[in-house]
Amino acid sequence: MKSLQSWTHIRWAYLLTFLYIAGLWGMLLGADAGEGIISLAELLSPLAATLLGLRAVFGQRGLLRIFWSLITLGACFYTAAQSIWCYYHIEGGEMPVLAAGMADVLWNLQTAFFVCALFYVMYKQVSAVRGMRFLFDIAIVVLFLCTLAWEFIISPNLTKLVAEPDWILVMSGVLYPASDLGLVLGLLMLHYQQQSVLSPQVMRSLTVGFASFVIGDILYFFDILAGTYAVGSWYDPFWSIGLLLSGIAALHSQREKGDRDTGQLLYEDGGWEAKNKRLRYFVPYLSLLLLCFLMLQRLSEVDGIVIGTILMILLILVRQLSILFENEDLVRRLKHMLHSSEHQAMHDELSGLPNKRMFERSLSAAVEEAAGDGKKLAVLFMDLDRFKYINDSLGHAVGDELIRQVARRLAAIVESRGLVARLGGDEFTILLTGWREKRELESLSARLLQEIAKPYKIELHEILTTTSIGIALYPSDGGDGAELMKHADAAMYKAKEKGKGRAQFYEPVLSGEILKRMAMEHALRQALPRGELYLVYQPQVCTKSEQIMGVEALLRWKLEDGRPVSPADFIPLAEETGLIVSIGEWVLRTACRQAADWERRGLPPFKVAVNVSPKQLVQNRFVQRVAAILEETGVQPERLVVEITEGIALLNTAETIETLQGLKKLGIEISMDDFGTGYSSLGYLRTFQVDSLKIAQSFISRITVGAEHEGIVRAIMAMADSLQLEVIVEGVETEQQLQLLKGIAECLVQGYYYYKPLPPEEVTAVLEKQAGRRASQRHS
Repeated sequence: MKSLQSWTHIRWAYLLTFLYIAGLWGMLLGADAGEGIISLAELLSPLAATLLGLRAVFGQRGLLRIFWSLITLGACFYTAAQSIWCYYHIEGGEMPVLAAGMADVLWNLQTAFFVCALFYVMYKQVSAVRGMRFLFDIAIVVLFLCTLAWEFIISPNLTKLVAEPDWILVMSGVLYPASDLGLVLGLLMLHYQQQSVLSPQVMRSLTVGFASFVIGDILYFFDILAGTYAVGSWYDPFWSIGLLLSGIAALHSQREKGDRDTGQLLYEDGGWEAKNKRLRYFVPYLSLLLLCFLMLQRLSEVDGIVIGTILMILLILVRQLSILFENEDLVRRLKHMLHSSEHQAMHDELSGLPNKRMFERSLSAAVEEAAGDGKKLAVLFMDLDRFKYINDSLGHAVGDELIRQVARRLAAIVESRGLVARLGGDEFTILLTGWREKRELESLSARLLQEIAKPYKIELHEILTTTSIGIALYPSDGGDGAELMKHADAAMYKAKEKGKGRAQFYEPVLSGEILKRMAMEHALRQALPRGELYLVYQPQVCTKSEQIMGVEALLRWKLEDGRPVSPADFIPLAEETGLIVSIGEWVLRTACRQAADWERRGLPPFKVAVNVSPKQLVQNRFVQRVAAILEETGVQPERLVVEITEGIALLNTAETIETLQGLKKLGIEISMDDFGTGYSSLGYLRTFQVDSLKIAQSFISRITVGAEHEGIVRAIMAMADSLQLEVIVEGVETEQQLQLLKGIAECLVQGYYYYKPLPPEEVTAVLEKQAGRRASQRHS
């Protein structure tokens, strides 16, 4: 919308310029207006150019601000010169020679500042590599123009200037040609540049405008020499055209979008600039040929040497042009390679999206622009849930294709509303600008969650995944890009903690949670070496015999200062950071050692259940590691139970199944933990070859308050009985729950009704007491 308004302003500026110039020429050719009215009308153009230039000065920064400052100063000097003429013409008196000379000085200063502006841009842009060739090309053109100016303008009138010294004549005869030559030279130098901070539209307006100045000055020069100049000459509007076009160029510069800090956005040759690129190569050689032609006219005799020299010059020029075009082709290919390299440096190779570097650069620029115009920004930080499981189990090729499909979905949803980038791994970010209401972000987030959750068809697999989204807003949630990214990341982790597959806006309280999480992660990495981790064991009791038939090993963490850390806090963190692999192996070895110790004490053999993370199952040589631990500790494989979660269904791959089958071959039992809460199906039970089911505590806690949950438990037990699977029920805490379970079927129960998780020595005491009761019953 803003760009459209700018174009409308520019079109109006062109229309008003046309009407103004037409009206001015009407006044001049109609000969009805007085000199005062004409001078006053001509004052409007420098005033307009000055105001438009000031607008560009305050709207730009860096190099462009200095450029437009110089152009505006030139317009100011022109305004001052024109004001002097207006004053005397309105007063009706004769203008003193000193005042006329002062006006000419100011007009020449105007041109001088224009020349300085052009040379300043050229000086900042020209590279050291191209500098020598550039200067030689310009020197050739300057020498050609100086030769023509001397031959056809200055030299024919030099005698008159010396014979009749006059302030106005000297100013016109020396300063105007010199300043105009500088203006032409500056334009040529800019057009010789491969790149420019000035857009093609700005270059067109300045070129036509400055050319109008030069035409006006040349006509004025000849009139002054002839003594026929009068206020209101027909060519006066050429200067007005030049001023107004420089003002329109300032409007174009305001419209262009670039780096507002440094003004270093470079425009490649394009449009008519690109079409005339080769003409710029020809200019030095055409200049040489034209001077040779003028020289031949002055020769009284043309002989073989002259003809041979001319032919050699022509051959040398042709050879140089061919070499130049070959070099240009090499440069073009090199630029293409550099462009490709730059694109690769700013884009993610796998997804084709902008990468972290480009996103951070765009975010910083957007924040600085928003700080100036008060716009709102939003940063969305996204992370695919369970991506590592998918990548490790199905292979990196499938994981890469999943990333590509997710990237395409994100880009299709966001489109032109923002920038989508991939930071790396399974992390994506979105920069949104121009939103007004928070509900717009909520609506977009909901759509993102919905689209990402749809199935992905990759090879023979149909993959399901979700994403967690964290959202940080500018300026309420951060004053710079780094802070917004950090807070969006914190909000994303909060979304994961709440259950994944959801969006979470940043809240100030999350900053404290970030620090707490970082501290916990650091402490968890040191927990195992420091001996802060330990195991407790919760007995599993048979509902029929009320004897302990097994125990489950449960991980606990107590800090050096004695404060316990909840498993609900540190186990998900261990999963996320990958520490669960080393910790899980320690748990398995420690539990097996304890089982061996109980066996050495002469206690009756019973099973020890250990939870195994999906990340452990996809670990290389996991079966061999387990076998080595069993051999090291001397525990019989049939006493070990490996508990897997239903989330393993996401890893239903040949590798996972092979690992479980390897454990079965060792004689280890497989138990499905939290059955009924996730991806339960009879197919999974058959595929994973499980030996027992653990009914989730969520069903048992409500079994006495609703027939629905009791029915679910009955159905699971009936199914297990038909499949000849043992059933363990978690979370039994009341007599009523126990009696209901006894009325359904025989099973093992685990919960606070019988025993809470106990340290090894207390389990030993309980088992010894139970063994003593058994011995007494046998003797009696």
